[in-house]
Amino acid sequence: MTTVSPDRVAVVGAGVIGTMTAWQLAKRGFDVTVFDQWNTPNDRGASAGESRIFRTIYKEGPDYVPVLKKSYDMWEELQANQATSVLQMCGGLMIGRPDTHDVEAVISCAEAADLDHRVLNSHDMAREYPQFRLDDDEVGVFDPASGVFRPEAAVLTARKEAERLGADFRTYTRILNIRPLSQHVMIDTHDGAQAFDKVVVSTGPWVNELTDFGPDIVAPRRLVAMWFPARDVPLHTPANMPISIRRHPEGGFSCFPVLDGLGVKILPHHLAWATLDQVEDLPRFVEADVVRSTEHAVARLMPGLDPTPFRVSTWTEGFTKDEAPIVGPSAQDPRIVLAVGMSGQGFKFSPMMGSIVTDMVENGSSTDAIGLMDAQRFDGGGS
Repeated sequence: MTTVSPDRVAVVGAGVIGTMTAWQLAKRGFDVTVFDQWNTPNDRGASAGESRIFRTIYKEGPDYVPVLKKSYDMWEELQANQATSVLQMCGGLMIGRPDTHDVEAVISCAEAADLDHRVLNSHDMAREYPQFRLDDDEVGVFDPASGVFRPEAAVLTARKEAERLGADFRTYTRILNIRPLSQHVMIDTHDGAQAFDKVVVSTGPWVNELTDFGPDIVAPRRLVAMWFPARDVPLHTPANMPISIRRHPEGGFSCFPVLDGLGVKILPHHLAWATLDQVEDLPRFVEADVVRSTEHAVARLMPGLDPTPFRVSTWTEGFTKDEAPIVGPSAQDPRIVLAVGMSGQGFKFSPMMGSIVTDMVENGSSTDAIGLMDAQRFDGGGS
């Protein structure tokens, strides 16, 4: 009997999308090699920052809900396989005035997808969640199927599971070029060229280095987070405090419960996320006016926090011009599959991104794919 060798697949970029894709490819029997110019995990790309949000009621629309539900099941599978915990369910809140776009969108999504939720007025919020200060005309929309990730641990866990299933990780290996040839797709590195049957590009904010996309389609942006001391730490841990997204005239931000035993992480949204020419241009120092503006919002809206941050951190993410991911075969060559431009969304549904990409490697398409993410929606289609 003749044995057919499994397809050799390269995954370029080993953040959460790349490691989840490697896990799914290896699970289905592909011969997987994963390349990253840094280590996996690292603090440079979109999988950094100590915490990430999982939410099921999605302000971006109900089209995402089936993928989010399946992703949750896959997170559970990954944690069980590796006997570890990287996602703690604690519930989630969208806070703002009822006529605010994102509050309306969350309620609309919950109703359209028939998802469990509660709308709490300011008095209900003061009684149940005193960590947040609401104006009288604000509400909190509670999503019980939300939680908080430890992203670096999650990336490491996905890497370990992929390696357990046979994936080979080549860290500190910079990819110089991806060259489609008649029989193979060549990956050029400083150590030479290697031939693969298929290639997945999951390079996060470095997307423009290896694709035809330019900064008008996908641009790296700087994200800034600050940690504020909690006066009552137990009250601000996941056992008592949901993750939240706040929309208020004096400040918009994502808010994460205490994971380090000291402070609440605030990721400001009301300030522009600076666009970078290159990821390597990422400044590690944060401007004083950015810090002061966030301090003002915290003092106004988070009564249990000392409004002076003890830690500030920056990292990068690739944002598309419509802020939806790009997932699908490249227009240049269908043997190259793109999973880029996650636009700050990708972490929560990364297991399903890995599954969808693996479908595309295997069959050229996926029944789980979301039309909003179509890789061909921009002229050129990248590669």
